[in-house]
Amino acid sequence: MSDEPPRDLGPSLLQEWNVTTSDDFELWTAALALEVMLDDALADPDLRATLRGEGLRVEDAKAAVLSSESTLARVRMAQDEYARRPHAEPSRPRIRSLGPAKILWLGVAVGMTAGYLSCFVYSYSALSWLLAIMGVVGLVGVVGMSGRIVLQRVPELFPITSAGELGRIVPHEDLVGLGSRLADVQAEIVVPAIREFIRRNRKLTFGTKLIFREVTGLYQESGSNIIQTAATRRLTRVLDRADSVAVALAGNRGVGKTTAIKSITTGLHSSGGSPTPFLVLASAPANYEARDFVLHLHALLCRAVLDNVGRPSSRGRRRLLRSAFDRLTGVVAQFAFGAAISMLLWGSPDIVAFGREIADLLRRTLDTLPGSLSQLPDSQHPARIAALVILALVPLRVFAVLVTAAVRAWYKAARDRTSPGITALRKQAKKQLDQIRFLQTYTTGWSGKLSMPLKGEAGRTWSTQRAEQQLTHPEVVDKFREFATSTARQLEQEKLAGLVVVAIDELDKIGEPEKAHQFINDIKAIFDVPGCLFFVSVSDDAVLNFEKRGLAVRDAFDSAFTEMIRVEHFTLEESCLWITLRLPDLPEQFGYLCHCLSGGLPRDLRRYAIEMVDIANEIYHPTLDTVTRALIDNELRSKAHALASMADMLPPTDEVTRLSAALLHLKEVDQSLQLVEFAHRMLDPVGDGDPDNPVERLRQHAACFALLCATVLDVFTDDLNEVDLDPDLHLIAVARQRMVVHPKFAMETIRAVRKSLDLDLAGPAEPPG
Repeated sequence: MSDEPPRDLGPSLLQEWNVTTSDDFELWTAALALEVMLDDALADPDLRATLRGEGLRVEDAKAAVLSSESTLARVRMAQDEYARRPHAEPSRPRIRSLGPAKILWLGVAVGMTAGYLSCFVYSYSALSWLLAIMGVVGLVGVVGMSGRIVLQRVPELFPITSAGELGRIVPHEDLVGLGSRLADVQAEIVVPAIREFIRRNRKLTFGTKLIFREVTGLYQESGSNIIQTAATRRLTRVLDRADSVAVALAGNRGVGKTTAIKSITTGLHSSGGSPTPFLVLASAPANYEARDFVLHLHALLCRAVLDNVGRPSSRGRRRLLRSAFDRLTGVVAQFAFGAAISMLLWGSPDIVAFGREIADLLRRTLDTLPGSLSQLPDSQHPARIAALVILALVPLRVFAVLVTAAVRAWYKAARDRTSPGITALRKQAKKQLDQIRFLQTYTTGWSGKLSMPLKGEAGRTWSTQRAEQQLTHPEVVDKFREFATSTARQLEQEKLAGLVVVAIDELDKIGEPEKAHQFINDIKAIFDVPGCLFFVSVSDDAVLNFEKRGLAVRDAFDSAFTEMIRVEHFTLEESCLWITLRLPDLPEQFGYLCHCLSGGLPRDLRRYAIEMVDIANEIYHPTLDTVTRALIDNELRSKAHALASMADMLPPTDEVTRLSAALLHLKEVDQSLQLVEFAHRMLDPVGDGDPDNPVERLRQHAACFALLCATVLDVFTDDLNEVDLDPDLHLIAVARQRMVVHPKFAMETIRAVRKSLDLDLAGPAEPPG
């Protein structure tokens, strides 16, 4: 399949224009804009490489996105939004949009051409035919270099950006109807639509041997490998609207709430062409004072400003010095090589004598200009003429390199120059950070009691406080809000960042719900800050309470958050995609296996994938049955000790002792039938079945886990082929998700799966012992 884009005369909608097309002109312009953006996006080498890697054609991707009504509707809404903007004025002429750096590059190109042409015209009458031909060749080269500079540095002067656009019909930007928003809409709507097409039609690999091409991004999360789920798409909409005050991210531990928060800084959720949000991340404390935590947030914001705004990058300085050193080394090497070749052509092995002859020839030529130029070819050997040409080109090359380096250094210095507003913001951040340090209260002390024979007691306590001024909690909140507002406004004016996002992570780790509610009540006064958006990770209980809003009962979460985003477990398709992005060409059977064992929990999904890689490093191309048994054995060993420890924490009775021994025996079971029998023994028929009884609940949990492991062993064998990969296997993952909270429901789900797969449900119902 060819990597080159198909040669066409422009958007097909322009080529197929007719009178009937104008019946719905607005819809036609939306389709035209979509096709223009598609053509541009599909010319990207990375997207084309991704399509080629999945065995997909560019034409199919274009046709699929063009036929998407939802994508077309979003483009139409973007056109309407741009048309309603008060600043949507006719674009200025291109020449007026040039900055100082581009004007300087344009001057360099014009100066090179004009200078060479002037010298050539001045000396043309005195040149011999040989030198005249060489001068014309040099003129062509200088014009080509100047044109390349202008094409690369000042593309605004050209109606096209590449030779491939010659002869194509290019629609006017007014016809497209997106103006300066074209690139943004392409990044926000069109590119995700293409990636969604790739995801839906990705190449699937099937097999029962653990084979993958490479390991990429498995051990650490990267922005390019984050799976777009319903939660991430909603997060993108929240950031795009920027009208929310505080947003709660809810979900079980390990579903990726922290990853979602950190992905904000990667630009994954930002509109194309717009600055990424400015993120400040704090962890909720287990024990806290509201005033101290707001001071902590204020200090984090100050440090983020000082570290990331207007600070010269040491890496950039090192890169500039390294680039200058490399260029200087290259210039010296080119000069030395040119001088060596010239000496060989000149026929002088002595560098001192060669230098004297060249200097003497140059002096005599300059003294008798311009007549000496016509006599030079006749007075020198052709080899020496070639040596003179090389010596003339080397200084020109050196001059060009030096001028280019100087222009780049000037442009970088002008670009990195900190504006007065940013300078003032940094000074304000430093001043407030110092004040926060003084506002912290340090208390140290000791208290001792010494009993004297006469019943006397001696003791001593002291406390040391350093405080410039002891601000109250409302005053601390006001200080934070004032600085956060100033930071958001200044970053937006300088176009250095979008929203200021303050994320409070790990609130769900506060064990008691009352403490979490009190924490939100104490700090929610900082939420309503213009230009700032607050994210807080919360527990599932908070989601339930939030979803009860509008009822008679209101709580802190209902009144504090404007939106609630629930981060769910991965679906079966999302889990398989997550794994294949990190283990390319992995057979689907192994993706199903990891999804069922992990329950779609991203943290556990990564753990099982890493365990599979470790198995592959020990065994050459292990089979599905081997991998499944190895993973289940590890699970049984770890869970047996965990369940036995839970039993040991119960009040000691004969029943608990027998149960603990039976649970420890679980790690020695390695056959699915034995696991089924173990599950039936755990479900003691003489038990009271009370879910509030801790012994009965532990039995249900152990039985459910054993039956789930038996089902995985029965399903994921070497006989599992493509036809047997039923999407209903996702129910095993559902059972794994619900096993801890609702073991009885999980048990019923697993039994339904086993029944649908005709697996044996029989087994003895003996009590453990």
